[in-house]
Parts: sequence; C-alpha cells; structure tokens
Amino acid sequence: MDTIIGLGKAGCNIADEFANYDQYKIYKIDCDLEGFKQDGIYKMPWQDSTERYEGNCPDLSNFFKDVSGDILFVIGGAGNISGAALSILEQLKHCNVNVLYIRPDLSSISIIKIRQEWVVFNVLQEYARSGVFKRIYLVDNSKVEEHLGDVPVIGYYDKLNSMIVSSLHMINVYNHIEPIVNTFYDPLPGRKISTIGFYDSKSNENKLFYSLDNVGEMRYYYAINKEKLETDGDVLKNIRKQIENEKSVGYAIFATDYEQDYVYTVAHSSEIQRQKK
Repeated sequence: MDTIIGLGKAGCNIADEFANYDQYKIYKIDCDLEGFKQDGIYKMPWQDSTERYEGNCPDLSNFFKDVSGDILFVIGGAGNISGAALSILEQLKHCNVNVLYIRPDLSSISIIKIRQEWVVFNVLQEYARSGVFKRIYLVDNSKVEEHLGDVPVIGYYDKLNSMIVSSLHMINVYNHIEPIVNTFYDPLPGRKISTIGFYDSKSNENKLFYSLDNVGEMRYYYAINKEKLETDGDVLKNIRKQIENEKSVGYAIFATDYEQDYVYTVAHSSEIQRQKK
C-alpha cells in the first residue's frame, strides 16, 4: 500500500499515525478538519445522519486526482460519516483498495450507534468477499487493548493506534522485501476477510486484533536478529515446532538489526464475521 485514506475521526487518527512513516501519502476526510481540498485534507460538509452522508456525498475526483496504485482505506463504523464510505470507495474503484475497519468497543456506544455500526460492518465485508475491493482487515479496539495490557486514559487511543499502525506498517515492509526463508502462498480467492496481530513467544499465544471465526490461513512474519540467524541452529526447528499443529500456514523469516525478535501475524477467512458483544 502506498496511499492511506482516512474517513471520519477514527480513520483520520489512524492516517495521522501512518504519517510518521515517510513512504505513505496521506489523505483525510472528515467534517471537523482544518483546510478544504488541500494538502490531502477534505472537510466534508456536516450531515445529521448516515443516510444524509450517503445521499449527499460530494464528487471527490479532483481531490483524488493523484491517487492510484495500492490504497488502504481506513474507517470506523460508529460515526455518521461512515455512510459516505461506499460512495467514496466507488470513486476509488480504479485503485487496488484494501479496507482497514476499526470496530469500537460496543459497550461504550449507544444502541443506535451499535445498529449503525453493524450495518457498515456487514456491508463492507460483503463487498470485500464479492471482490469489489481487494481485502478487508478487521480490528477490534477492545482486543488491541487486551493485548496491550494496562492502557492509561490519557493517550488511550494513541496507544491503540500506534500498535495497529506499527504492526500493519511492518507487515507491509516485509511484503516488499525478499525473505531468507519463504513458505507463503497466495490465499484462496474467497479468503478476503482478514486481521493482523503478533505472536507472543513468552505465552506461546497468537494475539490477533480481531477474534476471526473460521480462520482458513495463517501467515507468520518472523523478524529475527541477523546474528542470531547466523549462529543459532535451532531457529528453524523452533519455528517448525511452533506451527506444526496448524493447517494452511505459511511463514517467512527476515533478518533484522534489532536486538529483540518480533513475529507479526495475518489471518484470513472466507466467512462473514458476525456480531460479537
């Protein structure tokens, strides 16, 4: 992915986090932004409902005139502006679009917002599975918080967003460099509903950012210290032991200069994910 497009408050906050990395071009669309149709910012006219955002979505072709290639479209479903998502995605159909969908903590929003989020959540999954866009990545904020542990109130969303974006960024980086060992294969065409996460070697747990039902394929990105790869004869054996009981699994190993090793994960499913309360 080369371009990040954030829609609404959640999407724009994620886009801002991606702006910490030089290789991404950032676009933000919301009704509370400073600026208008400039510097990657589009201040959407405020509407009082999802239906009005859907029915009154403006022509953004000029705003997107330089957008092409691989796109990550970021959206949270709790805001009314999410009603404009499909109209905006229609204007990006010339691109290779992946969607990053941020699910809020449903216990913290009203029943009306839950129903609204549920509609957006389902529709975007259906569009992904039918091939309207390339893939949808589901992230549940409550799961990210669970994996982070104690998260302070001040800076709460900054911590969550940093975890989400840094993980996606590193997966994107490793997708564009040659691994030392690679057993990846292309996912089956129907497996377009995905999530990301990391493997915790201390607890031997795979900590996904969404509790994905019926995972059809797992990918492991092993980022391992180069000196360790040169001297430790057990690395490959330990990796094979870790995944020996999993089906439809692939892994790749990358040499790094970091002292600490990291394992990033991606899970794919062909099944529409249902409401989790």
